Amino acid sequence: MKRLGLAILLGMAWLGLTVSPTLAQTLPGATVEERAVNGAKEYIKKHGLTNPMQTMLMISLFKNSMPKYAEEWEKLTGVRMQFIEYGYTDIPAKIMAEAVAKTGQYDIFNQFPYVIPDAVGAGVLIPLDDYAAKGKPDFSGIEPALRAQQYYDGKLYFMLLDGDHLILVLRKDILELPGAKDAFKAKYGWEPGCPDTVEQWEQLAEFFHTKQGDTRFGKTFDQDLYGAMGYRAINFSYRHFPVYFGGLWFDKDMNPRVNTPEGIRAIKQFTSIVKYMPPDIQGWGTPQIYPFFASGQAFSVMSFPSIVGYAESNPKSVVQGKLVSCIIPGFKKNGKLVRYSPQAAGTGYMVSRYSKHPELAYYFLQWLTGPTKGDEAISDPQGFWDPFRASNLTNPAVIEKFGKQFVETTMANTKYAVSLLMIPGNEEYFNVLDQNLALVMQGNIAAEEAAKRIEDGWNRITDDIGRKGQIAAWRKSVESGAYIDKYE
Repeated sequence: MKRLGLAILLGMAWLGLTVSPTLAQTLPGATVEERAVNGAKEYIKKHGLTNPMQTMLMISLFKNSMPKYAEEWEKLTGVRMQFIEYGYTDIPAKIMAEAVAKTGQYDIFNQFPYVIPDAVGAGVLIPLDDYAAKGKPDFSGIEPALRAQQYYDGKLYFMLLDGDHLILVLRKDILELPGAKDAFKAKYGWEPGCPDTVEQWEQLAEFFHTKQGDTRFGKTFDQDLYGAMGYRAINFSYRHFPVYFGGLWFDKDMNPRVNTPEGIRAIKQFTSIVKYMPPDIQGWGTPQIYPFFASGQAFSVMSFPSIVGYAESNPKSVVQGKLVSCIIPGFKKNGKLVRYSPQAAGTGYMVSRYSKHPELAYYFLQWLTGPTKGDEAISDPQGFWDPFRASNLTNPAVIEKFGKQFVETTMANTKYAVSLLMIPGNEEYFNVLDQNLALVMQGNIAAEEAAKRIEDGWNRITDDIGRKGQIAAWRKSVESGAYIDKYE
C-alpha cells in the first residue's frame, strides 16, 4: 500500500498537480470525465442537494457554444448551469467587485490566466488542489509554460481550455501569384513564405502591400491589400509586444529591462510595421480584425489562432483554402534565433471562494477541460477554444475544423508559448506599456523616449505596490517556468 501511495503521489507530481498533505481518496472512474461526474453525484448525495444550480460569469464569446455542454452536464449530474455574460475586458472588474461584495452570486469565473495574481491577492479565488487530489485531472500533453499558467504561488487556481498563443497567417494565393516569389527573392534575398524573424515579416508586408487598381503579377487588385494586420490597440498591444521583446521584462530585482538596446529595437519593430496595416488598426479588436481579414483585404495577420477557424468556416469569408499558418516569427538574440509566442488570452475557469458549493463547481471544470470533453469543445464549430494539447494533433474533429496544416503548426508553436506577466498589478504595467507604444505609433514620441517612460512607469508601479513583495512574486513566477527563460 505504501508503494501504491507513493506511485500516486509521484504520478500527480508528474502531471503538475499539488498534492494535499492528506491524500484524498481518488474518485471512481477510468477517465477524467467519469471521475468528475462521479464526484458531482457523490457531493450532491452527501449534502442532500435538490435541483442544484450554479452560475458562471462567462465571456460573451462563448454564449453560443457553452449552453450545450451545460445541458449535457445537467443530464449527467442533475446540476443546472446558468450564465451571466460580459465582454472579456469587463470581467476582471466584476471579479474584483465580488472580492469586495462577497455575494456568492458566482460559482465560476471564466477569464484569462493573468487575472489570477490580483484575484488571489483579493481573496476571491479558492485553490483547487484538494479537489484535484480526488478528481485526478490530466494535464499531460500540455507544454510546461502553458501548464504553469494554471498555478499561482504553487497552487492550482485555473483550468485551461485554450491555446491562445499567437500565430502568424499568410495568404498562400497571394504568395503564389505568377512571378511574385522571384521578384521578392530578387529584392530581399530569401524565398518568401513563413518568416523566421519579425524583420522578415515586415519585408513581406512591405512587398505585398498593394493599392486598389494596381496590377501586379498578372492580377489587378479591386481593393486595397494591406501587407499586415496585428493587434495594436490599447488593451491589446501588451499581448503582442513579447513577440518582439521576448524573455523576461524584469531582472531578478524587478528592474525593468525595456530601456535597453534590445527593448528599443523591439519598440521600433513593433511600431514600424503599422504603416502596412489598415489606418484604423489602433482602434480595432477582434470584432473588426477577424471579418476584415476574412474579406480578403490583408496579406498577413498575427492573431489568436481562432482567426484560422473563423476565416476557414465563416460563410462570408473569401479566403477559405487560401491560407498558410506559420510558427511565430522571432528575432536574433546574441546571434541566435529566438521565438516567443505569448499566450495572449487563453480562456479558462476559476472557482469563487464565495461559492456555496465550490467543490461541485470544480467537478464541472474538470469534466469540461478534460482530454475527451476538452477536445470536443476545441472542435466545436461555434466555439472559440483553440488547440493546445497533444491529443489535438490526432483528433479528426479538431483537424476537420482547423485543417491539418494549422493544427500541426499551432501545436509546434506551443513550445514557444510564454505567459503574460503573472504578478500582482499586471494590468497597470500593461497599461503603461500600451499607452507609450500608442504614442510611438502615432508619431508623438520616439522609441527611446517610450522606453524611458515605460521604465519609469513600471518602477513607480512596483514601488506603489511594494517592491519587496513584487520581487518575491516575480521570482516565484519566473521559477514556475511560465516564461521559458530564466534570469540572464
